[in-house]
Amino acid sequence: MTQSAYELLRNRTGVEWDAAVNHRFVRELVHDQLADDVLRSYLIQDWQFSFDFYSLMGEAIATADTMPAKVRLGRQMGFIANDENTYFHERFAQFGVSERELESPELTPASAGFRGLYRDAVDAHSYAQALAVLLVAESLYLDWAETASDHGRSMPRLEQNIGWVNVHRGADFEEWVRFLIDEFNRVADPKDPDVVRCFEQAVHYELGFFDDAYDHAGDDSRYVA
Repeated sequence: MTQSAYELLRNRTGVEWDAAVNHRFVRELVHDQLADDVLRSYLIQDWQFSFDFYSLMGEAIATADTMPAKVRLGRQMGFIANDENTYFHERFAQFGVSERELESPELTPASAGFRGLYRDAVDAHSYAQALAVLLVAESLYLDWAETASDHGRSMPRLEQNIGWVNVHRGADFEEWVRFLIDEFNRVADPKDPDVVRCFEQAVHYELGFFDDAYDHAGDDSRYVA
């Protein structure tokens, strides 16, 4: 049986993908063992490329070639701007994150890589490349959230942890990821070097982002005065 574009690239990146899905960060998050300073560092860095993520979503909407796709992408943009955005601000308040920390942190290697990748995908004006990056960001997170929580049967109890799991699992999120997979399989050429590069780099940075959360946790010297 011929593999789909998603299956081919998912298998091609399997080692790093599986390492991210089974990362220490994920295990500790789901079992309420994640240190607050690690989650705090992770969320501050995640916030840094939210600006570029919105731009990437906008580019996907602009380049989508069907009206149903534009509508579905727009609906997800609304979810991110509401539910996920609320989670961020609640955690920043909980962890006492200052405006200085949000506005001028030193980017971790993965954060800097993500920002560059998102901007490159936006500048390419390619629906397939935008989908490649979005698909990794969302499907890899669904994968770890469902796997680590035993498909919702073993959920964390702490609000900061269960909140991050919940925005990346469940029927609605599964439907969103299925939409991205179907769209990617419809429009993407898995032999296109630009599509392959976007997919592979996104997986690489997802794994690095988990690593960086530990390397940079609790280091206040990393903020620009």
